[in-house]
Amino acid sequence: MTTYTLSIVEGDAGEKGEDIFSPDSPVTFDDLGIGILMWLTEHGYEEPGRKVVVTPAGEVPLGALASRDVDL
Repeated sequence: MTTYTLSIVEGDAGEKGEDIFSPDSPVTFDDLGIGILMWLTEHGYEEPGRKVVVTPAGEVPLGALASRDVDL
């Protein structure tokens, strides 16, 4: 099992990590359970200009609107 941090960010503000839709992302939406998908939705990841960034555990991008660790 590996732990990653998912962060919702706006624009490029301090971005590090991989966009979850990038082919280089170690995590895809198919890897996530319903609880994590609901958390993403509740925190507005679908708003224009926002994206979900995947980083190693505990590495939160600057300007993150919300972050959560996931074990996969």
